Amino acid sequence: MSKITDLQTAIEANFAEEMACFGRGLPGAEFHEDEELTWFLTGPTGPNGVLLTTFATANDTHINTRIAETLNLFKEQRVQEIGWRVGPTAYPPDLANHLRAHGLIHRATMTCMMLETADIQPETPKCTQLIIKEVTDTETLRIKCNVEKCGFGSTDEMAQQYYLSYTNSGFGPGTAWHHYIGWLDGQPVAVAALLLYKGVAGIYGVTTIKEARCQGIGETLTRHIVQEAKNLNYRIVTLSPTDMSEAIYHRIGFRNYCELHHYRLSVTHEN
Repeated sequence: MSKITDLQTAIEANFAEEMACFGRGLPGAEFHEDEELTWFLTGPTGPNGVLLTTFATANDTHINTRIAETLNLFKEQRVQEIGWRVGPTAYPPDLANHLRAHGLIHRATMTCMMLETADIQPETPKCTQLIIKEVTDTETLRIKCNVEKCGFGSTDEMAQQYYLSYTNSGFGPGTAWHHYIGWLDGQPVAVAALLLYKGVAGIYGVTTIKEARCQGIGETLTRHIVQEAKNLNYRIVTLSPTDMSEAIYHRIGFRNYCELHHYRLSVTHEN
């Protein structure tokens, strides 16, 4: 087994914290953390799932018992789907085999990229007309979430969940979360967020509305946020690309670092 580094632990914890905020911030949601498992539950339609797994032993009986107990906790809340994330720090190394034995299916692999802020070189913004401002109030946060919804094509329900999670987690100077909007000709066209956690700066939710794409806006916004992290004395920045944005991040200087594998169990409930 390869050695787990402090950086791997920090980066995986940052990605976990993004979703853990749903468990802490949404009304009626649950967040649970012990020495072996970190999970959150928001309700029947989700999102719900296990974010970090480090079982204390490789004993099959112990592992399978805890997996079954945890899945049952979700099923008792009549959730429709249960997620289980497997990253580089997961223990045991064959955790995926145990999950498959319980009916979970691999659904996606997420690439984690990282960049050392010292490696960023000054560059003229791709979109010099873009005005980037940090969100400092809930009214502007609502605008940010609406742009996020349009950019990703998500539902009103998901946009509201993000709004509540961000609001209840706190944001702005002196907090872990920082939100940004890119304005073009007085209109909000792009957004992103920065999560400062475990000594790592995680960039999330970078998106540009369809009508404003292919103008260098996403790259300009990302470079701005990396510089913000550097100004806050963060050495490592991490993010996960979409197929559309991967080339942009490589151009900025990000490199592939590790992978997070997402397993899912669809649950059918009797009426």
